[in-house]
This record gives sequence, structure tokens and C-alpha cells, in this order.
Amino acid sequence: MRFLLYLFLFLTVALFVGAQQAKAQSASHAGEFLIAFGQNAARELNNPDLSANDRENRFRQLFNEAVDIPSISRFVLGPYWRGAKELERAEFMEAFEDIALQRFLPMFTRNSDEYTGKSFDIVDLRPVGEQPDQVLVYTRVERPEGPPVDLVWRVRHHGGKYKILDIMVQGISMALTLRDEYRAVAKRLGGVGPLVQMMRQKLSEGAYAPKALSAAQND
Repeated sequence: MRFLLYLFLFLTVALFVGAQQAKAQSASHAGEFLIAFGQNAARELNNPDLSANDRENRFRQLFNEAVDIPSISRFVLGPYWRGAKELERAEFMEAFEDIALQRFLPMFTRNSDEYTGKSFDIVDLRPVGEQPDQVLVYTRVERPEGPPVDLVWRVRHHGGKYKILDIMVQGISMALTLRDEYRAVAKRLGGVGPLVQMMRQKLSEGAYAPKALSAAQND
């Protein structure tokens, strides 16, 4: 009996240590994934041989490879996603992608005020306790003008790949902010279709361009 008790305790400790090591390894790999994503984006999107159209297409490819757009869309829309038609879901994700293009592509070009010549520095890595497949990656972006910007990336490992689920800028969650905004608009306008129309209208006005965020940060 005593031997069995010792064996049970040993296996329990070994499993716990193994789980902790696996979490630490996953966190490290999540950081490597983000560093590689930032470096690849900065390098490829600044290729002088790319036309404007090719640069946009390459950004979309990188964005889709790195960001879990379907999961984010399901989260931010919630019941409106479940009640939407397949075409409405596809149109929402396309508009979401276009918003990212308008917002972030200029930040990767060398003539941008936000461009620093590198992506970011990793400050900390923290596995998400209740979500063993997810990691919070704490980063800091140095800017030529103004103080550095702190970003926290929520990254999930699924199907052998890492994907970004959320970005927190100065403590503000993108996913939660979009959830509150988009659900309120969908409720007011009557569904996902009118919400997409509103997103398209704002896109045509250039509402998501980087200057909006820069001005807000400098206020």
C-alpha cells in the first residue's frame, strides 16, 4: 500500500510538472510566432518591388494566416452571428478584413509615423490558466514620436497552428470593444446585414485609418 501511495504521489507530481513545462513551452512558441509574424509583415510589405495591389493582397494573406477571423467574428457578434445567414457572415468577415487593411497596412510602411524599423519587444509570456491552449503575450512597441505602446496579444494554439484571438492596446481589449460596438449597432439597425453596410460606409470615409488612433493616443 505504501509503495502504491508513493507511486501515485510521484505520478501526480510528474504530471503537474510536465503540464507546467508544456505550458511554458507553449508560451515560448506563441512569442516566437508573434515575432515571426511581425518581422515577416514588416519585411514583405516593404518590398519595393510590390505594387500597391500586390501589397494589399499580401497583407490579407498574412492577416488571415495570423488572425482567427471566424472565432473573433463569432465572439463579437454572439447571437447575431448565430442568427445570420451564411452570406451575411461572409460579408461581415470580409468587411472586418478590409477594416484591418485600412487600419494596419499603413503602419508597416517605412514612411509611416508609426513605423520603427522593427515589430515589437516581448515583455512577458503568461499561459491562460482556464484556457490551457491560450497564451497572453505582453509586448511593447517603440515609436519615433511619443511614448511606447503596450500591447497584449491573446494567442491560441489549435490544429498545429497559432492564431491571434485578441489584442489589448493600453489595457483595452479589441474583441470586447468590438463586441459592445457591433452588437449595439446590430440591435439598433436590425441585424448583421445593416451592420455590414455601416462598416462599409465608414470604410469609404476612411474612418479606420491610423490617424484616428494616433490622434486619440496623443490627446
